[in-house]
Order: sequence, then C-alpha cells, then structure tokens
Amino acid sequence: MKNQWRIILTILLVIVVAVFAILNVESVPVSFGFTTVRWPLILILLVSILIGAVLVILFSTITNVQHNRAYKELEQSTQAQLTALTTENDQLKKRLQNSHGKQVVGQQEKQLQALEQENAELKRQLAAK
Repeated sequence: MKNQWRIILTILLVIVVAVFAILNVESVPVSFGFTTVRWPLILILLVSILIGAVLVILFSTITNVQHNRAYKELEQSTQAQLTALTTENDQLKKRLQNSHGKQVVGQQEKQLQALEQENAELKRQLAAK
C-alpha cells in the first residue's frame, strides 16, 4: 500500500512538472556577469533545482559523516569505560571473596575458642565430681 502511494505521488509530480514546463517555454536572458545567454525559463528552473538538490545532499552527507565520527568516538570511550568498570568489578569480587574467607576463618577461630572453653569447663566439672 505504501509503494502504491509513492507511485501515485510520483506520477502526479511528473504531470505537474510537465504542465509547468509547457507553460514556461519562453526564453529569458540570464546574466553570468561576463556574458548573457537566453535560455528557456523551465531549463533555468530545473538547473536551479538541481543545484539546490546537490547542495542539500552535500551538506547532508557532511553532517552524516560528522555524526558517524562522533558516534564512533563515543562508542570507543564507552567501550573503554566498560572495560575499566569490568576490571574494577573483578577486583572488587576478589576482595570480597578474600574478605569473606577471612571472616569464615575468624568465625571458625571463635568457635574453636568457645569449644575449648566448653571442653575446659567440662573437664573442671568432671574433676569436681
């Protein structure tokens, strides 16, 4: 459906340009500063439109190239930041694992001390009986 509308609009545009060309066939003088020529008005209009279209495409292309360059730079800096954050995350995980290991060892030492105290208490109770 979308392509059908494009075809219809293209046909209408061609008809409008053809009618416009038929209505503007008289020659008009065009001065280039150093010389003057007589061309049909429709030819002058079409050349002007073509030059305008070329300029728009040129400026659009330049803008797209600049945007692509900025995008690539941003992507590279983002990738560098992501790599740095991943490295930092790995380091923090290792520190956390080491810290957790130390906590476990500390808890085990406390439990051993508590068991040794219980054992000593039980020995005293047995010796008292």
